[in-house]
Amino acid sequence: MKAFRLSLTLLFWMPLAAEARLYVLIDQPSEHRFPIAIADLIPEEGGKSREWSEKVSQKIRDDLELTGLFELIDPSSYPRTAEALSPNPATIQFGPWSLIGAQALVHGSYASESDGMRVSLHLYDPYLGQHLVGRKYQAREKEIPVVAHHFADEILKTLTGERGAFSTKIAFTCLAGKKKEICSMDMDGENQRQLTHHKSISLSPAWSPSGNEIAYSSYAGGGNPEIHILSTRGESRRITANETVNLSPVWSPQGFLTFSSALKGDTDIYLMDGGGKITRRLTESYGIDINPSWSPDGRSIVFASERAGRLHLFRADATGSGVRRLTFVGYHNDNPAWSPRGDKIVFQGMDMGLWDLFIMNADGSMLQRLTASTGNNESPSWAPNGRFITFSSDRHGSTQIFIMREDGSNQTRLGPKKGGATQPAWSPWFE
Repeated sequence: MKAFRLSLTLLFWMPLAAEARLYVLIDQPSEHRFPIAIADLIPEEGGKSREWSEKVSQKIRDDLELTGLFELIDPSSYPRTAEALSPNPATIQFGPWSLIGAQALVHGSYASESDGMRVSLHLYDPYLGQHLVGRKYQAREKEIPVVAHHFADEILKTLTGERGAFSTKIAFTCLAGKKKEICSMDMDGENQRQLTHHKSISLSPAWSPSGNEIAYSSYAGGGNPEIHILSTRGESRRITANETVNLSPVWSPQGFLTFSSALKGDTDIYLMDGGGKITRRLTESYGIDINPSWSPDGRSIVFASERAGRLHLFRADATGSGVRRLTFVGYHNDNPAWSPRGDKIVFQGMDMGLWDLFIMNADGSMLQRLTASTGNNESPSWAPNGRFITFSSDRHGSTQIFIMREDGSNQTRLGPKKGGATQPAWSPWFE
């Protein structure tokens, strides 16, 4: 489940003045896009795999397109002179790139080696003739996406001041024949893998804060659903065995598991350690309490509850005390997800017989709609930088995984390539 570990050599050629400048405001309206050119890599001596070069640059283009922040300049307009395409940062000519409107340029070189490829990637400001950031990679062919995702993260960090999420993953519930398993994919929809093989129904994946484990609920073994934990080695262990319904596990920032269970009759929310020992009952009220989500500081939870009649969202302190209602409109409101930035909560709400996604401030104010007239949109989950949201939607028939910006713009289908998919969960950054 972890990303490949690459051999990286960092190039410290970035002027201090460039480091402080923000080229792209990440929360700017979607119609204002930043023009960027991404050139294919130039072969150095021993560089023979032109296809390899093109795959790297195309993958970076695809990553940046997903953000909705960049205007990708058509490669057919790129300059063709040797000086403009020089792989050497000290000799490249930037005038031709400025003439086509590129406010940033990604360029580099590659060379074949006995154990793979050596790749150099650079980001420039053509107008100032300035080198902004550079990285060198040693990689094998199967690591092409890893190289591209890593440098796309560098581009986003340099131009926006905020860390990208291209090297993260999304876990989800996938169809495996007539059963449901836990699967994962890269954040661009590639590298799809089935992680569990229970040949049963497994639901609601949730990443641990370190990204080393995934908790989920499964009917494996028959009977009621129990909470399981999947390790990075692919080993799964069951941690509840209470012969009742156990659903919607989620990790607290401190690494404890919170889940919904019918241990005492109505479904309530409980806290337990990694060994399955319940340490606290967080809710106790009439009607069900389900689908908790933690604030990033670990001081509060938000959850869905029937205590007001229909499902609505409530917020409580980490101990379960101080409960206050957040939503007052809508037929049902469910599956809240607290932004890693701490300021917003996204959730699904029933409207006109369909589920749509809404976002509000963490205190329940400033309610805004993110999806409309596109079928059912459910199970939102935040990217670790709090700037993008993944969700499931049946707008094209079978339920698929999508991502969008936090304002609802640039909604893009990821997959999977085969079968349906629901309940996406975005991973943390892999350190």
